[in-house]
Amino acid sequence: MLGISDLVSLAQNAESAGDAETAAQSYIAALKIAAGYGPAQLGLQRIGKQLFADSIRRRDQGDFEGAVELLVRSLELNPASGEVRAELGRLLATRPERDLTSECLIFPDAARAIGFYGQAIQTAIDFCVYGGIVGDVYEFGVLAGWTAHLFAERMRDTRFYADIHLFDSFSGLPRKKGPVDEASYDVMRGIWQDEMELPDSHVGNLGMAIDAHIKRMLGRIITADRVHVRKGYFNETLMQPLPAKAAIVHLDCDLYQSTIEVLQALRRDDVLQDGTVLMFDDWNCNRANPAFGQRRALNEFLVEGQGRYAVSSYFNYGFNCSAFILHDFSTVPEGLKPKTPSAPVTRVD
Repeated sequence: MLGISDLVSLAQNAESAGDAETAAQSYIAALKIAAGYGPAQLGLQRIGKQLFADSIRRRDQGDFEGAVELLVRSLELNPASGEVRAELGRLLATRPERDLTSECLIFPDAARAIGFYGQAIQTAIDFCVYGGIVGDVYEFGVLAGWTAHLFAERMRDTRFYADIHLFDSFSGLPRKKGPVDEASYDVMRGIWQDEMELPDSHVGNLGMAIDAHIKRMLGRIITADRVHVRKGYFNETLMQPLPAKAAIVHLDCDLYQSTIEVLQALRRDDVLQDGTVLMFDDWNCNRANPAFGQRRALNEFLVEGQGRYAVSSYFNYGFNCSAFILHDFSTVPEGLKPKTPSAPVTRVD
């Protein structure tokens, strides 16, 4: 494994040879080892400035999409640049499009929701950036991409150079519910009577499928090749292996069955790692009774792991959400393993 000085030397050599993208990737690899490392940040700033100059040439040649793409990449590499941020905003304003990912469709008080979700996402990202948790972001339950939008903005502005993987049916919740969900308080009282399906009034005039729209809009924040969308119910899309280790997993699955399917797939593909942040959007559904919903799913997952995994409560956010830090005891030398790891059923609350 290359050290931080080796990576910076490789980046500088590539930069001198005119290979800006290879240089950028090496500088980014250095920042993943040591967040805020000065020589790597300065190198990315230089590349960002060159991309900005290239974007202006593209703009003046009438290449709108090319200019936007370069501006997005420039801001990704140098998020402190007010000049790039302003130009990107100005250019996008010349061809306005509806951005469904920026619309808060669930909470009536959008400003309040942005406050507590934004702070929660930022806290999780900070933990990964400064704690050396290298991996991607997974979101299960996307709806129209509002929380994915918040993730992308904060990933960019914090120099968290991860990919984001989004999973949703985009047709609402599974219509067939298992016995645990059928008996749960919130299913019985009908809060998901519309099955969380987006109405035609929201998606009918986008000019493209909702999954394509989300990728396009997030590609205005981080480069589009970092955004991956899998459309379909989890029992279909999770048949394909998950591609990378997880730094953060956001589970907005509503139901027990959907949540346990996700957790089992994460374990099957060995995606979880020591320090993965698990964010449960529906932790306090069903009157917070651990017999139902996401509480039951996490408890069962930990018990079925036969002691490999445990969690520490990290923080609560909003009225319904809770985040945990995952521990993987398989990575701990035998003599250092705790004698009494966290008991999953009694200590995940």
